[in-house]
Amino acid sequence: MNTLLGIIEPIIQWGATPKLPIKNKELVLKKSLISLYQEYLALEGNVPIDEEEYPEAPEFNFEKISNTIRSNFPKLGFYQTVLDPFDMIKPDNGLGDANDDLSDIIKDLMEVQWRFQNTSEVDAIWYFEFIMRNHSERHLVNILKTLKDLEEQL
Repeated sequence: MNTLLGIIEPIIQWGATPKLPIKNKELVLKKSLISLYQEYLALEGNVPIDEEEYPEAPEFNFEKISNTIRSNFPKLGFYQTVLDPFDMIKPDNGLGDANDDLSDIIKDLMEVQWRFQNTSEVDAIWYFEFIMRNHSERHLVNILKTLKDLEEQL
């Protein structure tokens, strides 16, 4: 699953390296996130479980990740969202945060990367599928929509 690591590592850099000297950052990020989503969807929930007991992953600093993202993507901020998209009568709006979305994704991917390096490939892939299904997928969809909305503002 070297492909997954090859997708994860450049995404992690957005939250680990301030002010990356990359042109068209939003487009590069969008392409990377789409590749990540494709990798997740290709698993189709068909992931073996590693029964081995491993130590807990370290805590990754959310605030540091968020601040680094802000240095790379200063336009990522708050956006409106519809809380119940199926309420056609009077839907309520909520507030989302694109920086928070990307920070959560990167924090989750840092743990996937850590598992590749410190547990097993089976454990890392299992955790990737689990965390995408239960947490990161919603953030990924939200940030892709936000990137598209920002693109249309120009």
